[in-house]
Formats: sequence, C-alpha cells, structure tokens
Amino acid sequence: MEYRLGTSFRVDAHGRTLPPLGMAEAARLYAARRLDEAATCCEDVIADDPTHFEAHHLLGVLCLDLGRHDAALRALRRAVALNPSSARAHYHLGNALQASESHAEAEPCYRAALTLAPGTAEALNNLGNSLRALDRHEEAIACYRAALRRRPDNPPALYNMGRSLTHLDRLDEAEAALRAALAGPVKPEEAHRLADVRDALAMVLVERGRDAEALEVTRLNADDPKAAWNEALMLLRMGRFREAWPKYEHRWTLPGFRDGTDAERPAPAVLALDQVAGRRVLLRGEQGRGDIIQFARYAPLLALRGASVTLAVFPDLVRLMRTLANVAVIDTETAAPTHDIEAALLSLPFAFATDLGSIPADIPYLSADPASLAAWAERLGPRTVPRIGLCWWGSQHIPERSIPLPRLTPLLAAERVAFHAVQAEMTEADRAWMSDQGGIADHADALTDFAETAALLSHLDLVITIDTAVAHLAGAMGVPTWLLLRRSADWRWLREREDCPWYPTVRLFRQDERGTWDPVVAAVADALERWRSDRRFT
Repeated sequence: MEYRLGTSFRVDAHGRTLPPLGMAEAARLYAARRLDEAATCCEDVIADDPTHFEAHHLLGVLCLDLGRHDAALRALRRAVALNPSSARAHYHLGNALQASESHAEAEPCYRAALTLAPGTAEALNNLGNSLRALDRHEEAIACYRAALRRRPDNPPALYNMGRSLTHLDRLDEAEAALRAALAGPVKPEEAHRLADVRDALAMVLVERGRDAEALEVTRLNADDPKAAWNEALMLLRMGRFREAWPKYEHRWTLPGFRDGTDAERPAPAVLALDQVAGRRVLLRGEQGRGDIIQFARYAPLLALRGASVTLAVFPDLVRLMRTLANVAVIDTETAAPTHDIEAALLSLPFAFATDLGSIPADIPYLSADPASLAAWAERLGPRTVPRIGLCWWGSQHIPERSIPLPRLTPLLAAERVAFHAVQAEMTEADRAWMSDQGGIADHADALTDFAETAALLSHLDLVITIDTAVAHLAGAMGVPTWLLLRRSADWRWLREREDCPWYPTVRLFRQDERGTWDPVVAAVADALERWRSDRRFT
C-alpha cells in the first residue's frame, strides 16, 4: 500500500458554462462525502453540456473515490482532452491509472502535471509510487526526495521512500525515513495510515534481526486488524509458539485471506482434543502446498485420539496425502463427506499446544506411492554416483526466496555426482541454460503431482532447495535436505539456526545479507565437496 495524495490539487467547482448551480451542488455534495449524489449532479451537467471540463473532471475523481475505475478513466481522459493545460486533470488521471495498476501509463500523466505545476509535492510523491511499482526504485527515491524538499514534513513521501529504500536493502536509511514519517504531523483523515508505516518499520527491524523491537512496534497497531497476525508471525519466528498460536487465528480476519463462499462462512473453531474421540473430523487444508505438507503431520495424531479423520487438500496433493497413516483424503473440489466437526489444518498446532519442545517430528510421515516409486527406479536406471536434487525456483509471491539458476554454477562443478531438477515448472530461460550447460536432468514433464515428486525424492541421496514445497516434502519424507534461505526467512525456520525442529533431516544455509546469494551458494558448494568425498559409490 502507498500514499496517494491530492491535497494541493483540490477539486473546485469552477463551472464555466451553464448550469452553474449544478456544479455548485456537486461541489457541496462532494465536500459532504455524498459521492453518489455528487456524481449524479455531474452527469446532469454533462448531459446539458458534454464539453463541461469541470463536470468531467469532478466526475472522474468521484468515480475513483467510489472504486469505479473504468468510469473514472473515461471521465478523466475526457477532462484532459477538453483542457490539456490542467495540471489537476493530468494528476487525477494518473491516480486513476495507478489505481488500475497501469503504472507505466500513469507515469507520463504525473510528468505532465509536473510540467504544468512544477515541484508539486503530491505529483512528485505519486510519480514516485508509479516508478516504485515499475521497480525503478532509484528514480522513485529521487521523486520522494524532491517532494520532501518541497514539503519536509511530508509523512507520505517519507513512508514511500522508506519502502523503496527497504527494497534496495538500504535499511539504515529506510529505518530513518520511516521513523521520521511516524514523528511528523499526520492529518486526522490519514491517521489510519500510521499502521502501514509501523508495519513497514517492523519489517525493516525484522530484516535487521531486531525482532523484539519489531514486536513492540507492531503492538502499537492495536486497532489494526493485521496487527495480531503480524504479531503472531514475529512470535513464531522467535520460537514463542504458545504466545503465537492464539494470535495466528486472526488470519481469518485478514482481507482476502478467504474468497468466494468460504469468506461468508464463520471462521472454523479450534478443535477441543478431548472431544474428538468417536467423532468424524473434516480437516481442511489451507494456504500453500508447503503449509499443508508441514502440518499434515497432525492429522494422524487426531486419528490416534479416536477420531475418524478426513483431510481435504488440493488435487495435486491427494495421492501424496493418502500415504498418511489412518487418514482419508479428498480433494477440495469434491463434496465434503458427512462429518461432526470441521477444523482448519493450521489451527492444529494451537489445539495440540505445540511449543518448541513438543513439535511432532516423527519423520517420515509421508512416503512415495509404490507404483510411482518403481516407475522412477526404471526411469532413472542403476545408481552409480550420488544423486542430488536441485530446486531453485518457486512461487513468485515472494520472489526473494528464489535463486536464478546460473547462480548455482559453483555447485555444478562437483565431480562424480548426478544432478536432477526437482522442478515441476521451469522457465524457458532455465531450460535453455540447462541445455547449454548440461549436467542437470530435467524431469519437469514427469512431475505431474506431488506423489511423483515424492517418488523422485525417494531415489535421491540429497536435496538442495530453496524455501518451497519441495523443501517441506523432502523434510517430511526424511530425505537429507539442504535449504537455502533468504536473510529474513519464513517463521518456521526460526532465527540463527542451522537445524530445523520441524524436520530433523534438514540443514539450513542462511543469507548474511539480504538479497546476497553468492556466499550461501559458496558455503553449500564447500559442504557438498565434503559430503561427496564421504560417499562410497563405484
């Protein structure tokens, strides 16, 4: 989220043609925040005079405020066409394009506004936001600094600049900017934005390894629905599980966490373990594949307490999950069976009061399907050297977890080992690089679901992977795994550890600096050479 501002570019009712009373009334209704009625007034004026600039202009701003982005774009484009010398019209058209995530188109609108009204802080700030969305962070920072020269007490520009500085790993500067944003004057109508600034500051503190400070900053957002969730993630990263699990339940209140009909249902209750014996329990998987694989370990524990357990998961996980002991498995597209209790899979650590000392880590709890296992044995042929799985690319909702394949070149120098790509999806660039370099077997076409991935993993001696579902699967199967982690790793890998209490066969290699993979890859290459020298294959 960023600040978009419109303070200097006010919308005034300067009706230049009849009926002036219509625009005056529209302006009055706009000021009273009666937006639909104000829009109707503007439409009436336009019906009488289709060339009325201010009516189109104000209508566009109203539609933008009402979330009617297409209508806003139509009105504001018409306003710009009618009066191309209006800085306000260019500015608001830029805002409408930015709201539609058309940042490349918004950029020239803001530049036009700045040409007509040089140095306007709001246009500089919003131009910076569009450049930041286009990953042009240095240019964005220059815009924010220009806005701050115009208005030094400008919390929005400080906040937005702090976010770009964070992206560039200039964390000292980012922290200073965000603290200045919190210290500056904030208008009453923008006070709710302070939660965003604190969230950004907490993220910087987490990146710098100052978890306790980050936690205190987050706790200042007591009225923000995201605060309890953010606090849960910080407590989990610090290993304070008992404090974290109750707050983790606040995920159900997050905007967009559930969609469709799920969003209309009450949040599932946390199981009472003393009430599950003899009951039919439907567990619903949630979040990503890795989350489901990690927490599926709890489903057999419910069965041991006398429950009849059914687990609903994504279709590509069904065959894999059917290797869980005493658990029936259906896919999420199948009608739910009759059940007495419904629960969410990731609420089970709370139900079991899991802490660092009581994580159920009886590995393996997942295994390969025997038919797939045999098929992969035939596909791979006799093993003459150690087999090593590589996974370098995952879901791009957190792109910092992934490693460009060429950065793994130092690993490929290892002799007398065979590398196998454990990637169900692969970019054309990676395929071309693999083809040019050689040395990595591509199995993407055969990895049709996670059961096939499990069968391949069963035939490997070591897996080297980023933080993705493959890491969880290898860990759940007890396959020796080396996990390459970004500086601010996900909470489940905790802090400053080389081992993982969730997966005893996983070894962690961490970035010392954010975004810097080469030292991590070098450490893995050194470890691989030592590991290889201990293998005894003819």
